[in-house]
Amino acid sequence: MRKAVKWYSRGLFPPAATTVLLLLTFLAAETSISAIKTDGPSQFISLMEYIFFPVYGILIGSHVFRDSRTTIFELSIFNGPRTVFMARTTIVALGLIPGIGGVALLAWWKGHPEFVVPTLIKIPLYTAFITALMVYLDSLAGTLTLFIITSAIPMSFSVLLGKPGEGPVNVPMTALAYVFSPMLCVRYEKVLSFSSIEGSILGLLVSAGLFLWGYWAFSRREFTP
Repeated sequence: MRKAVKWYSRGLFPPAATTVLLLLTFLAAETSISAIKTDGPSQFISLMEYIFFPVYGILIGSHVFRDSRTTIFELSIFNGPRTVFMARTTIVALGLIPGIGGVALLAWWKGHPEFVVPTLIKIPLYTAFITALMVYLDSLAGTLTLFIITSAIPMSFSVLLGKPGEGPVNVPMTALAYVFSPMLCVRYEKVLSFSSIEGSILGLLVSAGLFLWGYWAFSRREFTP
């Protein structure tokens, strides 16, 4: 396992791309968090949840989206699919921590602890999305699908939850909102069917479910060159 993790850690953070992306992310986060008191949280949520976090997730996820030939080679040197899957999952989780965890820490430091947990919950959720997608999709298809899941779908909830005069949001829609757009739910928590704590628990359960499904599917998939 340690050997596999070390293998996948190579090239995880391309120096130029990672440096520029993290600098822009933290700069945008600091500026938009500072503006919450005067302009509300919309700017912070939009920048992080629809732009910077999805791009950062794609940067990390693209590292483990492999074609069948590469996967077959890795399976042969790491003694089977379980080690490969666990190593890839570990690398994804570790890769997501600096960017997303850094923004959560910044939100806490700037006096907005309400965004800490909804931001951190994206680490297990993104990890689960990526590991589930890598079972069947290669680099291009996986990247495009990940962008839809982490950016386009969350963006749609800003429209659905922001409709005036619609009344309380029903349970299924609330559940989906907490899974795909937990940061936005901070803004609309009053109209949602359950609290942010329950939403965070749901996010962890969904992440665990996707992880277990991905582990099962990857272990049983037959890869052909």
